[in-house]
Amino acid sequence: MNFTDYQIRDKESFAYAKEIAKPFGGVDRVISWCKSELQDEWRWQLVEMSSDIRPGRYIFYFDSDKDACAFTLKRSEEHTSELQSHSF
Repeated sequence: MNFTDYQIRDKESFAYAKEIAKPFGGVDRVISWCKSELQDEWRWQLVEMSSDIRPGRYIFYFDSDKDACAFTLKRSEEHTSELQSHSF
């Protein structure tokens, strides 16, 4: 996609949305994954900046159910792996 091809869209124009929380710098991996794996239109929005004591909040918007599902499954995998690394 060329920068000149980019269109500003209202969040209401997307069919699906998913909010996530990530520590400082954590959203970069998510955005990179989206760029390489998602096929249809998507966007992300900063809701709350991360700080030393709390993660940032972000909303990802998707046009297709396939991309929304893939995103949700990927986030579930990451969450499960984070929980397993903290188990006793």
